[in-house]
Amino acid sequence: MPQLVLSVPETVTSHYVVATSRVLDDPGTVVPWRVPEPFRAAAAEALRSPRLGVFTIGADEATWRLDDLLASDDDRRRVRESTHQVLVVHRVATVDQPYGEQTARAVARAIADATDGVLIDPQARQVVLRDGLARTERGWFRMGDQWFGTRYDVDETSARSAHQDDLDGAESCSCLRITLLGLRRFGLPDLVIDDIACAHDLPALSLLRSLACRLLTDQWRWARLHPGKPTRPLDDHPEIDPEDFWTFWGATPFVDGRPITARLVPVSRGTLKVMPPEDYPGTRAVWSREVLVPAMPPLVGCPADEDAPWPHPAQNKA
Repeated sequence: MPQLVLSVPETVTSHYVVATSRVLDDPGTVVPWRVPEPFRAAAAEALRSPRLGVFTIGADEATWRLDDLLASDDDRRRVRESTHQVLVVHRVATVDQPYGEQTARAVARAIADATDGVLIDPQARQVVLRDGLARTERGWFRMGDQWFGTRYDVDETSARSAHQDDLDGAESCSCLRITLLGLRRFGLPDLVIDDIACAHDLPALSLLRSLACRLLTDQWRWARLHPGKPTRPLDDHPEIDPEDFWTFWGATPFVDGRPITARLVPVSRGTLKVMPPEDYPGTRAVWSREVLVPAMPPLVGCPADEDAPWPHPAQNKA
């Protein structure tokens, strides 16, 4: 069985940014009572340690690129108009994930709440929501709670060529590249899939999310069972089960799916490309249509079992 070797860093570092015009003398002092109970004691302890730092800078001093965030128009405006940024920098042992990362984001949420600021996750390239079911950190970890962002890149030349005279061109093109961002905060490479038909973006994204769920679960189990070991083996043709998709959302299956085998290819130190199995005879576009689409549940998103009972099915593109 061919294998890759993945790094298991002893510690990982994450960052959060609060864009605000309300400056606090000591942002950390507003945190403890605003953090939910499951993380309150850990947050107070982290603030007293060198593991978690909180720094305020002028917006003109910022080095983060905030122009390509996934955010509402109102949040973009508020970020542009903000005068300061509060940086929350957190370092945690891999073996203490994901609780450590939840604690850090709970601290960042508390500061955003106290300053009426916009909470930004620069590693996932998105604004963290402050309303609905996403307004606080859960007492348990759900991977689908905005821990991962997505970047869509379209090859415009390929798209125009495929769609120009073909009503079904969105099914036959191979113009889309999707990157799942945010895994690096957990010590794993980002995931990318390309040469995908734009009509099949949802199954491709669901595959990346399911694979992230599998990689994270295995990483944390390895870190607990092999403390201090800096690398671990990884099958380069993992089989992804429908259970991985539902675990990502913390939900009980209510739509059928199928197991799917994918191939992982390192393209850089921080990125793994997801491809068809090495012995698959067709193109990636054909694979996505004939294998990927039937395998992935056709859902945009799904509430956790403890949340609302209603799923959000994909729009019919026919």
